[in-house]
Amino acid sequence: MSSSTVASTLADLTRRLTAGPTHPEKKFVHTGMAYADLYRMAAHILRDLAGEKVVCLGTDDRATASAAILAALAGGPRLILPYALTPSVLEEIRGLTGYACAITAGEDLPDSGVRRFVPQSEVAEWPCDPSPSPVDMDDPWIDLFTGGSTGTPRSWPKTVRNLLAETLNIVETYGVTDTDSIVSTASPLHIYGLLYGILAALAASATIAPGTPSFPAEIENAVLQHRATMLISLPAHYRALTVHAGKALPVRLAFSSAGMLEQADAEAFGARNQVGVNEVYGSTETGGVASRNRFLGETDFTTFRPVTVKRVDENLWVRSDFLSPNLPLDAAGYYAIGDRAVFTAPDRFMLTGRSDSVVKVGGKRVDLAEVRDRILQHDGVSEALVTALPVGRARENLIVAVVEGAVDGDELNARLETALEPYARPRRIKIVNKIPITAAGKYDRRQIEMFFKES
Repeated sequence: MSSSTVASTLADLTRRLTAGPTHPEKKFVHTGMAYADLYRMAAHILRDLAGEKVVCLGTDDRATASAAILAALAGGPRLILPYALTPSVLEEIRGLTGYACAITAGEDLPDSGVRRFVPQSEVAEWPCDPSPSPVDMDDPWIDLFTGGSTGTPRSWPKTVRNLLAETLNIVETYGVTDTDSIVSTASPLHIYGLLYGILAALAASATIAPGTPSFPAEIENAVLQHRATMLISLPAHYRALTVHAGKALPVRLAFSSAGMLEQADAEAFGARNQVGVNEVYGSTETGGVASRNRFLGETDFTTFRPVTVKRVDENLWVRSDFLSPNLPLDAAGYYAIGDRAVFTAPDRFMLTGRSDSVVKVGGKRVDLAEVRDRILQHDGVSEALVTALPVGRARENLIVAVVEGAVDGDELNARLETALEPYARPRRIKIVNKIPITAAGKYDRRQIEMFFKES
């Protein structure tokens, strides 16, 4: 597809989304609001927050989030999506952005100095006054925040082009239509949940399930109750479904992102439900880069059609309309992702580890991914995270591991003594029932670091 065709298609989608609902009486949220109600709620935001330049989305309620997203697209205030709704995170992000207003679904705010705005679907009509004026294609639309490896919030602005180009790719690649029903266990505050659980639904006039189920029985019940055709979920939730002796899920599409899905969990889901999991590889800053479906025999990743990749010194670089505008690019517009890869075809690759997974300990190179693999070979270990913590002012590293499962720490240490060189062995190991994860489905680095500060 030529760049001019893509631009025209994006402009068409923007106009369509801001013109009003294509199917006003159709349900947007199962057992909840219709599309007409959704747009009325967005009109309330446009009308009453016309003087605000930026607002925080202080809720993960899907209807409210969707209305705020539509309002921002139609010329309303720029939208901030925090990576968590905890008081500390909201306070940090307010300090970085200076937002004075937050949209909620009725939840209280931790900061009394922030105006709380609860949009309603009965007090305004779409179109409204001021009339919708879509954001320019390359202007920021939504600011997504991530915790970052240090725990400090980091902003990733996304333009209309970034998000709607990827939305079009999702809809066209997977054939999303207005007959689809979507259950998402990924928060709409995370880019993956935003794209697959909200924007794809809006673009296709599909229906979404309310709430964000996380326990396996909740996920199963939501899929069955709402006759879901699409499941948007996370590796941790697929792991839980693997051990849950539940019913087959009659979905036609399943997706996983926000981390690597274990092969055993991909195989278990495919065998039970006779549909494979589409594993989406990417990040908040890059958007989706590629996907694979191991139920179909795919072991390598195939890049999405609008994406191009290259390999420089074993490292993977990406170029696409999905890239956040604040990323450092080379002269040809490519961004270095930070993963090592081997190409199996011009548009296909196998990941071989993180570029930054290799650290130096005592002047010797240690591959943290290899250490993790050795730990996972021990009986009783179901998951492991191996990381390196800085020691003192010198650029030295202390290797530590958090291990999930029913395992004896002394036995594991004894096993690692024979499996790894002394400098590569974790100096501290914490055995837990469950490795803590954030709402976005990623490891909670802050809580993990606290394990070792306390020991």
